[in-house]
Amino acid sequence: MVLPTPPTPKQGFDACAAPSSTTMNTWWDASPFSSVGIYIGGANRGCSQPNLTKTWVSTVITQGWNLLPIWVGPQASCTSLSGTTKLAEDIATAQNQGVIEATAAANAADALGFTWLAPVYYDMEAYPRGGACSASVQSFTSGWIATLHSRGYLAGFYSSLCSGILDQAATYADPAYRLDTVWIAAWNDTPNIFGFNSSCALSDSLWANHQRVHQFKGGHDEAWGGITINVDSNAVDGTTYPNS
Repeated sequence: MVLPTPPTPKQGFDACAAPSSTTMNTWWDASPFSSVGIYIGGANRGCSQPNLTKTWVSTVITQGWNLLPIWVGPQASCTSLSGTTKLAEDIATAQNQGVIEATAAANAADALGFTWLAPVYYDMEAYPRGGACSASVQSFTSGWIATLHSRGYLAGFYSSLCSGILDQAATYADPAYRLDTVWIAAWNDTPNIFGFNSSCALSDSLWANHQRVHQFKGGHDEAWGGITINVDSNAVDGTTYPNS
């Protein structure tokens, strides 16, 4: 098998709340970042978004930014997170939840001015993988994918390498479960796109065509242009909006 040529990823960040367009302009000029993850909605979104409007989206795209829209809805049925809505263990119900969440996410993306083939990444936080819990996440994903595709969006998925990403890899062979792009959370402080060969190994042959984002460092403060934001750091070689 010929392995893919390792890409040179772009640098990106995500923050709980979208910074003001003025801050985004300052960071565009001063920072190494060119992509930003933004939380567009979902029952488990952690921060309010006073800056996030259709005007904000068009303004920061004009500044040069590529966006990674994120939706944070129900979490795995076996999650240890407290105070969160969860998926059903029943796979038919979980699949329907995927349809419901994708419909809401597409509506939110429409309202913010996103258009044809923009990705929407579902945020599924880490969970203990296996059994009915994994099966319901996979079934949910099939509903998420089909519905976003029907609305003209690409289906993305953010999760821990060792739980959600490996569960998605396990169903990759079936087109009904195959995501367009994945966002891998693996805090190894290394901005790699391929080469996940640890105990949570992910084949380099999956999502190999510029379809990966890697969150390699968790929350920390960074200051650029005299403005500090608490961010996660990402290596970006996956689908963004505008597509790049």
